[in-house]
Amino acid sequence: MHWDAVIVPVYLGDRVLARLGRESGAVIRDPYGHRLTWLVPPGATRGWVVPETSWVQLLSTAQHVTVPPGWCTRSAFAHWVRGWAEYGLTDARLLYVVLDAVIRVEHGPRDDASGAGR
Repeated sequence: MHWDAVIVPVYLGDRVLARLGRESGAVIRDPYGHRLTWLVPPGATRGWVVPETSWVQLLSTAQHVTVPPGWCTRSAFAHWVRGWAEYGLTDARLLYVVLDAVIRVEHGPRDDASGAGR
């Protein structure tokens, strides 16, 4: 299975996860790195625009993501918040809309030209 990954710092990621609720697909929490990782369909983040100051990373299928074993739901290291087998990939358009809204709350409004990835 291939996917892209959206890595979000925990200060934004927890808010995004709360807003997505049951609509979120698989999510990996890395407590050591203080980040959450959503798995989305390959190519789905192409064209996304996120402010550098948010520290959000967009990884393609050619990049490395640490994926914990399916049974690992609690750990001091990377573990599943919402497991792959149960939830599959996240709807990338919905994730982008929610992530963008959370970033705007935390970082303030952006220039309309920067919303090109919607």
